[in-house]
Amino acid sequence: MDGNKPHILIVDDEVGPRESLRLILSPHYNVHVADGGNQAVEMLQQFPVDLVTLDLKMPGMTGINVLARVKQHDPDIEAIIITGYGSLDTAVEGLRLDAFDYIAKPFDVQQILSLVERGLERRRTRIRLKNVRSDFISNVSHELRTPLSVVVGFVHLLLNQVLGKLTQDQQKVLQTVYRNSEELLELIDNILWLTTLNSGDGADIIDEFDVRTVIQEGILRREAVIRDKKLTLDTELPDSAVVISSDRLKLERIFQNIFNNAVKFTDQGSIRVTVRAGTDGRGVDVEVADTGVGIATSKLASVVEPFQQVQGAVMRACAGLGLGLTVAYRITQMLGGSLYIESQVGRGTTVKLKLPARSKDAKSGEETTRQYG
Repeated sequence: MDGNKPHILIVDDEVGPRESLRLILSPHYNVHVADGGNQAVEMLQQFPVDLVTLDLKMPGMTGINVLARVKQHDPDIEAIIITGYGSLDTAVEGLRLDAFDYIAKPFDVQQILSLVERGLERRRTRIRLKNVRSDFISNVSHELRTPLSVVVGFVHLLLNQVLGKLTQDQQKVLQTVYRNSEELLELIDNILWLTTLNSGDGADIIDEFDVRTVIQEGILRREAVIRDKKLTLDTELPDSAVVISSDRLKLERIFQNIFNNAVKFTDQGSIRVTVRAGTDGRGVDVEVADTGVGIATSKLASVVEPFQQVQGAVMRACAGLGLGLTVAYRITQMLGGSLYIESQVGRGTTVKLKLPARSKDAKSGEETTRQYG
């Protein structure tokens, strides 16, 4: 197959239309054929499909279900619906699922070639715009992070009175500056993490380390805020080292985001952090439970989607774009772990992280299970 040519997947249970399309498209594209929905879904895993031509009236898995699976696999894959007169209403339903267009049987050769090329051009445009947006966000975030890091560093020196004594009022002002600068730095870091994850550049760096150290360092960073809010912090860490083979930097970001959320959305009561060795003796289980505002069951699924923050007076009072749990969940996926969220409005939230040990030659992107309840 020509690596420079787009990949087209033809899905049709009828041999005649399927072979006609294959003969028309093969001189111009890498063409794959499937005689049903299940085979089509399997082929999505085997080939870098750019566009699908799809017959809606098929036995077994319906064309609409196949289209939904295609968009779930990659929302930028374009789809052209092949339809007869009797399935026109269903074709319109396919357009609602973001199919590019539909064409009626029997189709004209030039018509189908033109339609496929226009569909591929829309895919190229979408990807190009996404890359431009991602590069812009990444570059701007980097440019913001450097001077902000300097600000945070100097304010830290002032607060520790390295450059001279401070009055009580000066300390209060600088503490406010420091706290808000830290939150802004966290936001920028999460944007950078998200753009890295979306671009697929976040390769794992596997090493052995003690998870307790990661947890203790993460807690220490929010110690002043916990003290100011007069929250009770309970930690349950094993007496002996919990050594895991994984990506330390990624685990730091996961815990930091989970713990920061607990601190941010808890104004009174307590936060409990529990660390246990995994049941297999190699992984680790981390649990962060708070008595904060909580999340309604109907909103739990959305909190791991980017730029989603549950609405409400208390939530709106807390700064942020709602990226913390999104980044934590995505990184957990990369490390082959699972993230469970349990919550109740007015009672608090518990986040349970299960992370397996990874061998140094392990690949990222393993399957994980998400559960809300």
